[in-house]
Amino acid sequence: MSAAELIEQIKALSPADLEIVREFVLNGQIRSGQGEVRYVSDEGFDQAAGGVFEKHDELLQKLAK
Repeated sequence: MSAAELIEQIKALSPADLEIVREFVLNGQIRSGQGEVRYVSDEGFDQAAGGVFEKHDELLQKLAK
């Protein structure tokens, strides 16, 4: 497999699989992720929630009724 073919396959990965490749490239290891709990910061949560509420405001208003 050529480097170009490998790059194309990496581009097609899901975000989760791409993160595994990134970790391997940076650290030379693959973490299993088992037992590891990752938390979003309060700021990150507020930002994501705000985006959801802005994007889906009409739907959320209907669901609240």
